[in-house]
Amino acid sequence: MDPILAIIGHVLLIMMACQSQMLLAYWRYRAQRRRAVARFLSSNSFTTFAMTRARRRRRQPRHQWFFLAEMQEPRQHWVYPRSTDWWENIVLRHWDEHRWIRRFRMSKGTFLELVAALRPTLQRKTTTFRSPISVERRVAVAIWWLASGTSYQVTSDLFGLGKSTVASAVVEFCLAVELHLLSRTVLFGDSITQIMDGFRRMGFPHCVGAVDGTHIAICAPGGRPEQYGNRKNFSSILLQGTVDHRGRFVDAEVGWSGKNHDAFVFAHSALCSAMDSGALIPDNHDMVLDGIRIPPVILADGAYPMRRWLMKPYGRTATTTAQRNFDRQLARCRNVVERSFGRLKSRWRCLSHRLQIREQNVISVVTACVVLHNLCESKGHPIVGGGECPSPVLLSQQEEQDYNGNTGHLAEGKMVRDALARHILGRMDSL
Repeated sequence: MDPILAIIGHVLLIMMACQSQMLLAYWRYRAQRRRAVARFLSSNSFTTFAMTRARRRRRQPRHQWFFLAEMQEPRQHWVYPRSTDWWENIVLRHWDEHRWIRRFRMSKGTFLELVAALRPTLQRKTTTFRSPISVERRVAVAIWWLASGTSYQVTSDLFGLGKSTVASAVVEFCLAVELHLLSRTVLFGDSITQIMDGFRRMGFPHCVGAVDGTHIAICAPGGRPEQYGNRKNFSSILLQGTVDHRGRFVDAEVGWSGKNHDAFVFAHSALCSAMDSGALIPDNHDMVLDGIRIPPVILADGAYPMRRWLMKPYGRTATTTAQRNFDRQLARCRNVVERSFGRLKSRWRCLSHRLQIREQNVISVVTACVVLHNLCESKGHPIVGGGECPSPVLLSQQEEQDYNGNTGHLAEGKMVRDALARHILGRMDSL
């Protein structure tokens, strides 16, 4: 054999042996790699991550398709077009006084006076984006909602505004009324003598007001019906009102939970503190009967505690003619506060059903209704197109008896009541 061919064959054999060894080592390495990866995935949270990543890769085209399908068209309007024709061309131009009083509870002249008083607070600046809503329309929106008791959606359709804009206008208007008009409208003022003369003509002398409470239904705040739930099984707040002989409010306490008793609200009210200290009515209005000093008195029902200035009926303890006559005259004159509550709720219909507003805005809305009630009463605006609402929910006799044991001012209160009972009977005998 040729030695060269022998060498070439030997080299080829060596190369083939080396190649087989390399292939064997490579396959061993691959097997070891697969076993190592399997052990890692079985003992590590990377499995979830790898599966999630693979799932995302599979769904990525579908996600992109949904994203493209849900894209909205470009916005066409900065402000959604609404019609203001009803307010500008019908109400302002063609409505007469009767229709104004029927729908807005006040004449157009009173409405413009209210707008002028609130303009510094409700006026908004003109910006480069849009012109502000006029004060007249903002006030009209709020009064319409208070008077009609309708929803924000219906009011927004009428006045050509958004629903949220109507809600903001109502709250801002009520806050402005409470801030600027409450102290100027709900007060005794300088008419204490006139109020006494009015109650004296009605049959009760030396009286400056009648007090009672009524429930204003509200939505249970934050799903807490027990916080404001009353004995009639609905959520409410209490409005304690004191009115004069004409039915105008001279004091209003708003905000106590409906589950509280009238006597509890009265004992913690500013009216009680001011009358006890003599800061509300000066001493020069006192009179003397049978040697007993009689301050100006306020009339109440049997649910209230006795005070020397707070007169409540004898009730079932009335045995004499003077006592029974006292109860009749007191009930006749105290009825003015119940009629005022009826006129208040009949004029501002939002108070006749459950107030659909937030808890923090309830007091401002009710207070604004009281102020506007006084404004309409002082202007002589009648309630057109609606009867008076039922009288407020009164306490039962059992609940009235629960507060008969309050003896803090009972003795002096009884002395004043007996003196007034004899005085009223004497006046009737002399007629």
